[in-house]
Amino acid sequence: MAHLTADDGCRLWTEVSGSGPSAVLVHGGPGWWDVFHDLSLPGFTLHRWDQRGCGRSERRGPYTLARFVADLATVCGPGPCIVIGHSWGASLALEFAQAHPDVVSRLVLVSSVGLDGPPPDYRARVAERLAGTAEADPWIARISVNLADRMTALTRARRLNTPWFEPNQVCADALRDELSAVPDRAGACRRVVVPTLMVHGAEDLRPPYVTDSLLEALPNAERVVLDGVGHYPWIENPTDFQKAVREFLTRPNDEVG
Repeated sequence: MAHLTADDGCRLWTEVSGSGPSAVLVHGGPGWWDVFHDLSLPGFTLHRWDQRGCGRSERRGPYTLARFVADLATVCGPGPCIVIGHSWGASLALEFAQAHPDVVSRLVLVSSVGLDGPPPDYRARVAERLAGTAEADPWIARISVNLADRMTALTRARRLNTPWFEPNQVCADALRDELSAVPDRAGACRRVVVPTLMVHGAEDLRPPYVTDSLLEALPNAERVVLDGVGHYPWIENPTDFQKAVREFLTRPNDEVG
């Protein structure tokens, strides 16, 4: 396994594939690990990695936004690079773009949780789906509720969790608490002028409207909503996901936004 070393000595697992402009993939969670093994983006060099404390990376803190932004800087290098973040990873990608505007050439936010978090009925909808899911493994069951096609949800959830690692709940709690306490996130987003694409599934339990405030705050953003898709669009509709992302990334600068 290949590793990078952060500036505090923490070893971060990474894998690089493809050729072309660099695109760094920022996985969700927090406290989870990279699940982009099925994401295909021909014409780009993809950099996958496990965030500190997670998966194949060294299991040690500190678990703070500033530390994770610094780790992402290690993975990105001096840039320029594309940053593609999923779910919590979209929030981390935004924090990184605010701190390192000269490094990020374009930003792709996939299934973002938005600025205000999930909708009020989110937990109830998760519980309803869990009640109808016949799966002994509670982790697989919970991941499966985020997939729109209920007939294939468990199979896809198992694929997403292969290889499987122990989730880092300490990391998750610390980062969620810190992110929720960040003041005026909308104001900070207004300073992110990099071209930004938001990709959301129409059937996500966190519906597309939860990103309305984020779409309004980002000065150079656009949104694509994919029908019949939940929280993992590159798994559930890889053709349309790849088409939307590639079209955005290859569009001339003067035609973006």
